[in-house]
Amino acid sequence: MANQAAKIIDQFEKGELELKGCYKHLNNFERHKLQQLWSKLIDRFDVPVNDLVGANNSLIKIETFSADDKQVSQKDIPKGVIYNGCKFGETVADKVGEPVVPVKYENICENDTLGAYIWQTFREDVPDTLVLRFLRARKWDVDKALDMILAAIKWRFANNIDEIIYYGESANDASLMFKGTSFIHGVDKLKHPIVWAPSAKHFQKDQSFSQVKRYLICIMEAVRQMLHYPHERVCLIMDLTNHSNSNMDWPFTKMFLKLLEAYYPECLAVAIINNGPWFFSGVFKMIKPLIDPTVAQKIQFAKNADGLLKFIDQDQLLKSRGGKNDYEYKYILPDPKENLLMANKELKQEAISKRKEIIKELIQITKEWVAAGQKVASYRTEPPLSGITHAAGASKDSGSSTTIAASESASSNQTKKEEAIRTELELHKKRDECQERLAKASLELDSFTRARNIYHRLGCFGLHRI
Repeated sequence: MANQAAKIIDQFEKGELELKGCYKHLNNFERHKLQQLWSKLIDRFDVPVNDLVGANNSLIKIETFSADDKQVSQKDIPKGVIYNGCKFGETVADKVGEPVVPVKYENICENDTLGAYIWQTFREDVPDTLVLRFLRARKWDVDKALDMILAAIKWRFANNIDEIIYYGESANDASLMFKGTSFIHGVDKLKHPIVWAPSAKHFQKDQSFSQVKRYLICIMEAVRQMLHYPHERVCLIMDLTNHSNSNMDWPFTKMFLKLLEAYYPECLAVAIINNGPWFFSGVFKMIKPLIDPTVAQKIQFAKNADGLLKFIDQDQLLKSRGGKNDYEYKYILPDPKENLLMANKELKQEAISKRKEIIKELIQITKEWVAAGQKVASYRTEPPLSGITHAAGASKDSGSSTTIAASESASSNQTKKEEAIRTELELHKKRDECQERLAKASLELDSFTRARNIYHRLGCFGLHRI
């Protein structure tokens, strides 16, 4: 783990992105593992999400967090104002005073099968970028990656993640939004978006578990919008400045670690724990067993600006943390007019139809690409045409003829193998182009399926991410 920590620091010092095993950076082994996983996914396209089985034919299980997601009793609800005029349970829509989203949510999936819902999971991502996260997280073990991605898809389906995205911040706890217990600002030295998490602003008693869960999903989905090739990860700063025991939230911590490891894997470039209080080492010992080893390897510690400046340039580091960036988080309430496009059913249907046609095209190309990869793999497993022996007493001419025939056969097989490899690579290129068109079409559909958030209001998103 110490070697991995040193490797991360070295990457930041040299300015080198870690792209091995990422989209557009696959070797032959990784590409064929990707094909195998897609083949297994396509085989399950007709199966309802709730009936999905994994590699060992066992029903896929998901984390529900039900033990922590309990109704807050009346006697435990804080009285009066919590923060910035917000009372317990007040949402952003309550503070706006009128509807923020003009029309009610409608599921745009044709049915509840994997083949329909998987595209909702991908949303605006190039599909392979997401699938590859699960392969990398499971060290290219296809069966383990299959179980993991199916669990993530089932979790999203069970928790109505698309509906959460649809209403966005409008249904979030208003005090959480105004506090800025998590926010995105700036980039690190490798151009990863920075997610700031100032823990001193968070108090477990100020909101229900269901609201903090919803808030966390919204921020993670907002981060997803900013992750695109070649910057597919974030820099997370767990800022413990002025942290006290009253800021500890054990259920939230467990949930965050589970989401990061199981349902949003390989999204983390580095996690920096900044300015921890004297007692935090004891707290970290309690938390560490819950942290996935892959995530744990990416944790760094900083005590001051010098520690943060190893990863972040001064112009990107907040002034409040020793840098030169003037930004201070301030929540901007939604304008009820900003989501009016969501009510345009005609344009929405056009966007759905456009995406649907590209999905059909991508499925067909993917099947051809998988078959081409299998053909290439079959040549690799054939025994070499060498070491041919002849029966005793066979004539010299007969032996010579056999050798010539074997040589011609080997040459023919080599030609076929080269042709198969060329076909596979051509399909791979064609498929990448199709995936990128799908990502753009999905981004166009996003205007009808996602309420605008603070990062739209701040102008953080460009028109295209490819």
